[in-house]
Amino acid sequence: PGAEKTRSRDPDDPDAMDVGDGDTAVLLLTLAAWACGFGVVHYVLRLTAMLLRNDDRKDQHEWANYVISCTQAAISGFAGAMGLLIEEPFATSFRRVCMFDAPIDTVHGRSLILQTAMPTILGYFLYDLALACLVSETSMERLIAIHHILCLVVWPISYHYQAGCFYLLYMMAAELSTPFLWLVVYFLPRYKVTGPLYIFMGLVMVLVFFVIRVLPGPALLNSLISSQRYWTDVNTPVYALAMVTLPLPSLLFTYWFVRILQGMVGALAGPDKKEA
Repeated sequence: PGAEKTRSRDPDDPDAMDVGDGDTAVLLLTLAAWACGFGVVHYVLRLTAMLLRNDDRKDQHEWANYVISCTQAAISGFAGAMGLLIEEPFATSFRRVCMFDAPIDTVHGRSLILQTAMPTILGYFLYDLALACLVSETSMERLIAIHHILCLVVWPISYHYQAGCFYLLYMMAAELSTPFLWLVVYFLPRYKVTGPLYIFMGLVMVLVFFVIRVLPGPALLNSLISSQRYWTDVNTPVYALAMVTLPLPSLLFTYWFVRILQGMVGALAGPDKKEA
């Protein structure tokens, strides 16, 4: 592994080529279609909540949004995990990254799974942002809004230049923790589930979030540092954008994990001290 050579972009190698403008345009159009589709599903779910005699408009929107969030996260997360576990060259790179092996080419490689599944998660981010902007009863935490906007800007650029798709697959796989998070943060309290079951599911959620989002952080940052030789053939602005944005998810995930722990401590301390 130590003798692995730096890979350069061969114009005859389909895995090393930038995708065409047409492919990128298809990605953006598909993304927009998914966002519209999520909007339609949101409307249907809100009507369902109304039929269930829920007259609180804010709660109707929240319930619909959380149902959509959990569903897309499960689909996108599964797709990202499959990309890291079975799709080459990413499966081999993932195993080596987890072992802190270096240097590893985490820069090159085209993912059919990413190409197929990325419009779904980006479409959700666009729908989520639009919902917060257009529906007065909804709101969005500033950090989540920044996260969504960065993904909508950076991911299509990475896909277009086929640079760092390995990291995009990981960030998609990280969505597997989202259904556990919303189950504990929203659904169980909403349906008045408390006691040992709530505590157990809370501990499961903390463990899943840590294993999926926090634990890989050092290995991913190490791979980003040790893969510098493989970025030499990447467009300079794209390289700069990658170096600025790719470390951010690990830092953000760690911050959210601390907040989750604080919330769990508050919940265990009693309802009067439970943090929002």
